[in-house]
Amino acid sequence: MESVAGQQFRDFELIIVDDGSEDKTGELINRWKRQFSGRLRYFRQKNQGKHVAYNLAAREAEGELLVLLDSDDVMLPHALGTLEQCWHSIPASEREHFAGVEGLCRESSGKLHGTPFPQNGMDSDYLEITRKYGVTGEKRHAIRVDILRRFPYPVVAGERHIRPSFVWKQIAHHFRFRYINTVLQIVDFRPDGLTRNASFRRLRNPGGMYLYWRDDLLNHQQYQNRHQRQYSTVQYIRYALLSGHGLKVQWDEMPDKRQWLLALPKGVGNYLVDRLKKISRR
Repeated sequence: MESVAGQQFRDFELIIVDDGSEDKTGELINRWKRQFSGRLRYFRQKNQGKHVAYNLAAREAEGELLVLLDSDDVMLPHALGTLEQCWHSIPASEREHFAGVEGLCRESSGKLHGTPFPQNGMDSDYLEITRKYGVTGEKRHAIRVDILRRFPYPVVAGERHIRPSFVWKQIAHHFRFRYINTVLQIVDFRPDGLTRNASFRRLRNPGGMYLYWRDDLLNHQQYQNRHQRQYSTVQYIRYALLSGHGLKVQWDEMPDKRQWLLALPKGVGNYLVDRLKKISRR
């Protein structure tokens, strides 16, 4: 919140979605409202997960672009201004083909998180930038609100997580991003945060993981090599079984039956290991 208040660029609204917290967040927000002079809007929902909160923010946003800020993130003072300048550096006649702009993140130690983009100011998309160029790490982007409304996160009853890249991959088939090698944000993942607890979180949200790997196989295989396709199929089988989608359903869904059959032993093996882990946690 302090890093948002310290932004050099001031033409923004601040949307806070409280995902069912129990730490008196509402009382803190009342104090912050005075500092943001009516530009802060606060929404509280029952605990449903970050992706549902993001859907809500996209529905409520009144601006053109939306920037996501997690509770353990710190924006550098120039971040919003840099994103705004980069967006408007794209000719107005071409912006309809772009979903937004994206920059880099670093840790508080100064170390860059992940790898930079191959070129500063390059135009590409999530699938190309990660699969072809191998770019890794946490990034910070500003995305068109109308596109986020067009590609909302799916919601699985009783689950509270789905991978963020589920949406980025879908957007990649239709729009490009402008990527800049400017650090915009500091990220230091909290011990109790989403990133640090990825393995346990996936087991608790198998339906979302099933949708993620299913989408990978049905819509994004052209961006994968043989090894990646096989890995995706193994994960698909694993989480399909964990979420109650049996072998008959999987057989009907998969376009490449041979690939599915080759991945079946390992996928079932991973599923059985996961079942043992869940039993041991009880």
